[in-house]
Amino acid sequence: MTIKGSKILITGGTGSLGRALVGRLCEDNEIVVYSRNEERQYHTAQEFMGKNVSFRIGDVRDRETMEYAMYGCDIVIHAAAMKDLIMCEAQPTQTCLNNIEGSKSVLQACRNTPTVKKAIAVSTDKAAAPSNVYGASKYIMEKLFEEANQVSDIIFSSVRFGNMIDSKGSLVDIWKKKPQMEIKLTHPEVSRFFFTLKEAAQTVEKAIGMTRGGEILIRKMKAARIYDILRIITGQNEFEIIGLFPGEKIHEDLVSANEVRFCHDIGDYYVLDPKRFNSNSPEMLNTRNADYFTEEELKKLIFSEFQK
Repeated sequence: MTIKGSKILITGGTGSLGRALVGRLCEDNEIVVYSRNEERQYHTAQEFMGKNVSFRIGDVRDRETMEYAMYGCDIVIHAAAMKDLIMCEAQPTQTCLNNIEGSKSVLQACRNTPTVKKAIAVSTDKAAAPSNVYGASKYIMEKLFEEANQVSDIIFSSVRFGNMIDSKGSLVDIWKKKPQMEIKLTHPEVSRFFFTLKEAAQTVEKAIGMTRGGEILIRKMKAARIYDILRIITGQNEFEIIGLFPGEKIHEDLVSANEVRFCHDIGDYYVLDPKRFNSNSPEMLNTRNADYFTEEELKKLIFSEFQK
């Protein structure tokens, strides 16, 4: 699908990923930012003043308002969600309302908007073999988009992300701002997949251009231990170990054991396609067998401005 000249609605468009997408797509397209935070909308509007970007206040659970905002749109990027692991674990009702019911509302609004041709949902590696409320809610969202694709002429697909290391408000962002704060570690071997906001936005753009419906596009990412990130930021080598949070894993999966037989290697990305079995599928992909950032790569990823 050709993106240039499209009208694109981005839910959660004032978040870190949303703003990265606006910046990447606004030169050649008309962008509608849909979110519920007035202050963030004001600051995002200042950032993109003079660009072809409009703003609509609304909640993803409010289908009627979303349909108004979606009028005339060709493409929908669904990035709005509750994402904080601990908060989601403590408030599963709100997590389900936002991440599941909100996604159902987005899907219905897309179906009710005749101009929409494609919708991409932003998911997480925590949806692979989920062990927590956040991951489970995103797994269901992926399945909702897969199901919707089977009963619609609209192309519905998803992208699955690791941790965006330069995302505003992330733990890495907080640690960088306050390296002398008291920091505790849940487990010395906790490892995660990391990439940048720029790479995340590129992945969404890739999905808009190449997906045919029902797939999950996953960018290949390297992994890092949280301990090593903390050591580089703080200069310390020892941290108090407090034990894993409820729902937290030591190792993260990109693709689960049940999904790997439908996983296809396409260069810089993996594609999970439930319609295509792969008899020569990659090994199960998780931080146990992943490539890890070198010390220098990790320093560059944490401190360099190259990704912006």
